[in-house]
Amino acid sequence: MIFLDEQLIGQWCSAPLELGAMETSELVFLADGRGWSRFEGISTELSISRFRWHCPAPGRLELHGTWWVSGRWAPHTGGFAAVEHSKPDDGLFRTGYRIADDVPSFSGTPVTALTVDDAIEFAVSFARGRRAVTSADDPSSTVVPYAPPARPGPPPR
Repeated sequence: MIFLDEQLIGQWCSAPLELGAMETSELVFLADGRGWSRFEGISTELSISRFRWHCPAPGRLELHGTWWVSGRWAPHTGGFAAVEHSKPDDGLFRTGYRIADDVPSFSGTPVTALTVDDAIEFAVSFARGRRAVTSADDPSSTVVPYAPPARPGPPPR
């Protein structure tokens, strides 16, 4: 049985917890077990790693790579201006995680934070972003479209 921790579903961003960083990381977990990580640098570097995710045990996270796209980001769109690499990815990443309130060093306002034991896209702490995210929000979806959702089969007889 595959377990998806519903607390993880949505967007998580490193920027609110890393004041002054020259790059940002993002994780997105979709309710159907797909997701992606995003790394973006001030030099316009952009990479997206798609994955399938699940939680084999409480506080444990597994990301199974499916596709990787890298290139340069386009100002004002959040997407790719140029794609340099696009290829399948079959990597496996395992780590522990915790979700708890954290107070960014530059703010007195607590945020819900995801902390992982091992860095994902060079970050270990991510603040809760939007909860409502779809595969269309993935910047690599215009490079490598997602498969359409399964169509329902015929009614049982």
